[in-house]
Amino acid sequence: MTIDTKKATTIDEQIALLKSRGMVIDDVKKAKENLFDIGYFRLGFYWFPFEATYPRKNNRTHQFTSGANFAWAIKLYYFDFDLRNILLRYISRIEVNFRTSVVYLTSNEYKDNPCWYVDPTIIKKEILESRNTTML
Repeated sequence: MTIDTKKATTIDEQIALLKSRGMVIDDVKKAKENLFDIGYFRLGFYWFPFEATYPRKNNRTHQFTSGANFAWAIKLYYFDFDLRNILLRYISRIEVNFRTSVVYLTSNEYKDNPCWYVDPTIIKKEILESRNTTML
């Protein structure tokens, strides 16, 4: 088995590589801050749509379409970040409500069994066993 390894590059080298592939970088200082803060490989997911070979995932050239701008990838990254945080807020509320409802209803169904959540006559044995191995 061979491992495809890549050598570390400086932020200046990363910027030079992006420019050589056709990425427009209007504010190099800001781009350096973004690369240091977010990271080259994480941002790669956000400039992927600006690659000439998009949406192809194999045999990519990593060349950018004419006029592709680094700032667009940053805007896409922050849009995704903000959207994820908005959704997470509501998904978390739904999750807490769902778990609370399950515990409330099941606990009231098995009032005489305060440990119903580990009782194999109530919860499938496979689920209990899988929970025990993941908690080790």
